[in-house]
Amino acid sequence: MRFVPRDVSRARWAVGAAVLALAATGCTPESGSASEESPSASPATPTPAWTAVGGEAVTGPAATSDTAQAEVEERRVDAAPLPVSCAATGIEAHMAGVIGQLEEPEFTEVRTETRLECSWAGFDPDEGSEVVMVTFAPEKSLVAYPGHVPVKAVRDPAFFTTDAVSAMGGLAEWDGGEMFSGVKLHLPGILVSTTSNTPRVETRELLDAAAATAQELLAEGPQPDATPSASPGPEAADPTLQADQGTAGGGRPDGDGAEKG
Repeated sequence: MRFVPRDVSRARWAVGAAVLALAATGCTPESGSASEESPSASPATPTPAWTAVGGEAVTGPAATSDTAQAEVEERRVDAAPLPVSCAATGIEAHMAGVIGQLEEPEFTEVRTETRLECSWAGFDPDEGSEVVMVTFAPEKSLVAYPGHVPVKAVRDPAFFTTDAVSAMGGLAEWDGGEMFSGVKLHLPGILVSTTSNTPRVETRELLDAAAATAQELLAEGPQPDATPSASPGPEAADPTLQADQGTAGGGRPDGDGAEKG
C-alpha cells in the first residue's frame, strides 16, 4: 500500500489520539510503578552517634511555660568555682590512658575569668597534629539543677545520657565536627567538655575521663563563701564570750596598752 502525505498525517494523528486516550485512563505502567516505589524512597533515620558510648535518649518533661521557667530559675544552683588550675581538677590522672596514645604530647594550660582549658598536643608522622582538650566553664551549663531537662535537650538529638552522667544530675551532648569531636557534660553548676582530633582516641575514653573528673569536682566540699571559717562564731554575737576569751589569755590591755592581771 502506498501512502501519500495526507495519509501519513492522518496516521500520525490516530497514533497520537490513542496515546492520549491511554494516558487518560491511567493504564500506563510507568505511573503505577512510580506510585508503588515512592514510599520506600524516604531515607531511614540515622542511628545517633552517641549509641557507640552506651548513651540513651533524653526523656522527661521540659519546662516550656513561663511558670515552669520561673521555677527553673528559683531552683537554679550557683555556678561552681572555676578551678584554679588543671592540676587541681585531677584531669591528668583520668586522662593518662588517652594522653599515652599521643606522640610526645606537650601540655598547655589557659585560664581566663570564665573558663579553664587543659590541652595536650602531639605530632604523628602519619596523622599529623594530634590534640586532646578539656574545658571547664561554670557559666555555660544548660542544666540549672540536678535532674533539670532543658527544652533544647529534648528537641536536639545530639543530647543523650548515661548512668554516670545521670548520677550527677546532668546531661551529655555529642559534639561532632569535621576536625574535632567529643562530648559536653552539662552538669548542675558547671560545663565540662572534651574534644580530640585524632582517630586513635575513642570518644568513650574522653567521656569516661571527663565524667570521672566532674564527679570529683562536684563531690568536693562546700563553696568558698559557705565554709565554716567564713561564718561568725558564737562569740561574735555574745559579748560575754568575747570578754571571757580576752581574760583567758592572761589578762587584757587597759587604755594605754599595758596588760593587767
